[in-house]
Amino acid sequence: MRQDVFSETTPTGEARLVLGRSGDHAAVYHSLLAIFQGPSREEFHVQTEDPFYEPTDRLLVKRGYRVLSHLQLTHRTMLFGKLELPVAGFHWLGTLPEFRGQRFATRLLSEADRRIAAAGAVLGLVRTRIPRFFHRAGWALCGRHCFSQGKAREVLARLHSEQALRPAKPLNIRLWRHVEMPALMRIYRQNTLGAYGPLDRTEAFWRWLVGRKAYDSLLVALDGPDKLELEESIAPIVGYTVLRNERVIELLATPHHPNANQQLLARACSDAIEHNRQDLVLNAPPNHLLHRLVVAAGGRYHHQEADQNEVFMVKIGDPLKFLALIAPELEVRAKQAGLPRDTELGLQVDGAKWRLVYTRHGFRVRSGKLGRSYLTLNRAEFTRLALGHGTVRETAFAGRLQGSTRSALDLADILFPRLLLWRPCWDDLAV
Repeated sequence: MRQDVFSETTPTGEARLVLGRSGDHAAVYHSLLAIFQGPSREEFHVQTEDPFYEPTDRLLVKRGYRVLSHLQLTHRTMLFGKLELPVAGFHWLGTLPEFRGQRFATRLLSEADRRIAAAGAVLGLVRTRIPRFFHRAGWALCGRHCFSQGKAREVLARLHSEQALRPAKPLNIRLWRHVEMPALMRIYRQNTLGAYGPLDRTEAFWRWLVGRKAYDSLLVALDGPDKLELEESIAPIVGYTVLRNERVIELLATPHHPNANQQLLARACSDAIEHNRQDLVLNAPPNHLLHRLVVAAGGRYHHQEADQNEVFMVKIGDPLKFLALIAPELEVRAKQAGLPRDTELGLQVDGAKWRLVYTRHGFRVRSGKLGRSYLTLNRAEFTRLALGHGTVRETAFAGRLQGSTRSALDLADILFPRLLLWRPCWDDLAV
């Protein structure tokens, strides 16, 4: 018998916060339908096939057998430069309309914070349309939607004109085969090496991702004849793209074969035109060259916090632990800037006092004292600063950060630069 996390008597009976189990799946599904009018039955089944899924990853408020409120956690690893950070995704947080106002969702969030900390996750990640609710619980806006949008015919015409100026060998583009999974993994690793924000995709995660069919087609580009190669090391696959309706969900190519990007995008445009779709939406990292091409074809580039009222939010559960984890990344930045050893930067965050000290053994995090050069900021701004959401100067100019000295701001500029945070949307795409 499982133990309740809390129980209390409400006007309609006793409510209990419990960890989910497989026997709750039917009740959870019907509750989510009542709250969100989704997910589809297929999507819910796919959630349970996630290679890292456990029924206890669902936190529930129940009365009897009925699920009144729900939150699902997912366990992932996020790439952060050369580091890998354990993170947790927060999904499907909601309460039945007739039970709102009883702080069930707030209690689920609090319990989730304790559980992910016990599991070792240092960050909580969520995509939400209710940022005020999460902000009250210590979450910060962090991350931007990144895509470009144009007309498929204009983009295709632009591609043809550029190819006429710089002729390239045509690639063989076709639907992928399951035996080609290692090639997809290789290309993804090549494009996310040293990146900030993408998830580390294990082979099991890749198989779940492509198996859930949250796309219309998955195409590969081959530099050579189309023949079956069971040995990935000699397979001529140089790029892939994932398409859904008018959206290019993901498009990546090997760094030494950039022409594959253009030819894959041309194929996406042709498919859109064939299905009588006027628009084309390209989801890609902020520094992807294809964004410029879409803009040159009369399109628009979007790199903003909100898209259709949805934002990314992050919560750092234990700031000291997080700073200790990213210490190797801070050391790389310090070495590149030529900072002397014994350099110190204090951080005063909502009254807490921490100090980063650059020693001959790397960065050390100490609490209780600030030193002469320090920053004063709140928890949300610390989260954005630590994850590179903005620059120190922008935040200081807006009055959301104060430096005790000019050198404090200069040092913070070096240690916490703006980063090209990017999360591939394919990972969270529903069926």
